[in-house]
Amino acid sequence: MRLLTSLFIVLIGTSSFGQDLIFDTSILNSYADEQFPILSDDGKVIFYTRSHHEDNILGRKDKGDIYYSLLTDTSGWLAPRKLDGVNDEHFNSALELKNSLLYLHGEYRSNQSPAPGISTSKVSDWPGVWEAPVKQEITYFKNTSANLGACLSADGQVLIISMESYKTRGAEDLYVSFKTQNSWSEPKHLGPVVNTNLQELTPFLAADNKTLFFSSNGHEGFGSRDIFVTQRQDDSWTSWSIPENLGILVNTEGAEMGYRLYPELELAIYSSTKDSDGYGDIRIIPVTEFDAELTAPQEIVIPAGVVGVTAASEEAALAEEGMVILSGKIEDAKTGEMVLARTKILVEEEVTEHFNDSIYSFSVRPNGSYTLQIDAEGYISKNQVVAVFDINRTEDIILDPIEVGATVKLDNVLFVRGTTDLVASSYKELNLVVEMMKNNPTMEIELAGHTDNVGVASLNLRLSQERVDAVIAYLAEQGIDKSRLSGKGYGGSKPIASNANESTRRLNRRVEFTILHQ
Repeated sequence: MRLLTSLFIVLIGTSSFGQDLIFDTSILNSYADEQFPILSDDGKVIFYTRSHHEDNILGRKDKGDIYYSLLTDTSGWLAPRKLDGVNDEHFNSALELKNSLLYLHGEYRSNQSPAPGISTSKVSDWPGVWEAPVKQEITYFKNTSANLGACLSADGQVLIISMESYKTRGAEDLYVSFKTQNSWSEPKHLGPVVNTNLQELTPFLAADNKTLFFSSNGHEGFGSRDIFVTQRQDDSWTSWSIPENLGILVNTEGAEMGYRLYPELELAIYSSTKDSDGYGDIRIIPVTEFDAELTAPQEIVIPAGVVGVTAASEEAALAEEGMVILSGKIEDAKTGEMVLARTKILVEEEVTEHFNDSIYSFSVRPNGSYTLQIDAEGYISKNQVVAVFDINRTEDIILDPIEVGATVKLDNVLFVRGTTDLVASSYKELNLVVEMMKNNPTMEIELAGHTDNVGVASLNLRLSQERVDAVIAYLAEQGIDKSRLSGKGYGGSKPIASNANESTRRLNRRVEFTILHQ
């Protein structure tokens, strides 16, 4: 990446935008915390969050309300006023303003705390009155941090999000999501060049769809958090130039956040805690020389394999090769939350893996049956057979956490009808049990064998016990001490489905195990 001085030059002085009144932010700032400023396209309206102010809905204990101010030709900025329609007793913040649509922090819910997410509100009476916020659908969205920042590309097709989520290296990291027909694609981590083991916050993507500004305390800076700039190197959205500090004309020993560049107005806006009584103050500075490429939009190419996006070129290439997509998410059986896991699939004698991911996506031949192996720390490994037909297939995987009392059905442990002989395909799943017990050397389990109700009950009871004994014998042969294994046959006394027909009766013929000691 070229030096910052060749990207743009920051000059503290008179801007061609007009009056110096726009740079006087004294009326916007107070004893409270002012953060996350956004300007309207014409520079005549500013929106920002004010926290812990006596005029907030909950007064000084209020974590944040959105305010706005108008710029006049004679007096500069007018006294700020709260927005109507979007502020409540919870934290409120504007993330982005595009075409009179305000992007907001959180998923607004009636009479409840806002859920993690992003909402939008349409203007009702510009600039101070807005309609009730509506949730934005983002595929596989998860944010475990109270902090969330976001910006839209100039064309509205790319969303950069700062949050703590899947693959996060430390605290908040930066992710990219792409616009789909009715929602946004699953957020994709921007990689280790941009993201550190500390915080990356308040992103801003320039009009070129290539240059990214953000705040961080994980790259070398002058103080608490500084503003950095990086450039995207290719269409993967994971390859970036080494982030550069914007320097002493912007960054201080305080915390700088929310940097946004407005080339048409020849200025930049951000917040800083320098000389602000410990809280953030709004700063507006002139920026008068730009590299022409900074405002020339580059075409956005969506990376292959992004879940939630229909990439025409990718689908066409797969169709030409006679392939379809098998994909899905991996969830905790108890909480429903997504789980980071390693997923393997064997396709035409070649093993393909996804490492440490909560979603998977594989290209496979249609009209086939595929076995997925899923391993996640703290969860019981699983083999899942998925039938794929002539269209893309979604198959979500449910994992059981390793904990005392957990009961797991071994779907792929099967016996030759009426015997204790294991079907050859059963060994893959039993080997996962072996691996689990070797990885947890104090674990003890109890196996349970079940049959359907066809035939003599006493014979079914004996058959189920003999099958349990056969499984215990196999596990012991693989090195698991028999003292850690116990089991009981229940015959057909504990059905989980109807015995009225074969399609449901087969569900009752099963082997399960329960964790007794971990």
